[in-house]
Amino acid sequence: MIRIAIADDHKVFREGLAALLAGNKTVAVMAQANNGKQVLEILKDQSVDVLLLDIEMPKMDGFDTILEIKKRAIDLKILVLTMHSSPQFVRNILRAGAHGYLPKDIGKTTLLEAIDTVYRTGKYHSAETIKIIMEDLRDDTHSTEISPREKEVVRLIADGHTTQEIADELYLSKHTIESHRKNILLKLGLKNSAGLVKYAIHSGLIYA
Repeated sequence: MIRIAIADDHKVFREGLAALLAGNKTVAVMAQANNGKQVLEILKDQSVDVLLLDIEMPKMDGFDTILEIKKRAIDLKILVLTMHSSPQFVRNILRAGAHGYLPKDIGKTTLLEAIDTVYRTGKYHSAETIKIIMEDLRDDTHSTEISPREKEVVRLIADGHTTQEIADELYLSKHTIESHRKNILLKLGLKNSAGLVKYAIHSGLIYA
């Protein structure tokens, strides 16, 4: 029996996913969480084989959850379920330490296949994901490419603006700005905002 935990801040989706898996004899849903902090609390007390993880969650999002799980060397497999499907996004979650990626609109058969595969082999990659990985291996320049919008976020962070101030400036939500920041850190291989400041100076986005 494969022990499952589900982390998603949308209760209807989370409970629907649990109900979908409930009747299957090969998996058991052990716990549910609506943010990364809850996931880490659950993992202190329960043994989980596979975590089905959303990325955009409050308090602690999916990226930070993956990184913290890796930091703590918790032995489980992570399957990211998300509506995001851009090649750069998939690259970033795999580089962060996810063992597989699935779009949220998959069917039950594919989901069960992915859970079984990642549990047995340590990874699950669809044909689309494999294509992205191969392209990434052939052209590693993708890892340092950031969009004009992301450059603007970097510039504002480096100028000392708060997340709320950046959100107001760009007419975006605080959550979107924070997602941009984490995505940029992953793309550039940086650990924190101090690294972004150095990047902004060296790339000419701001002047020291």
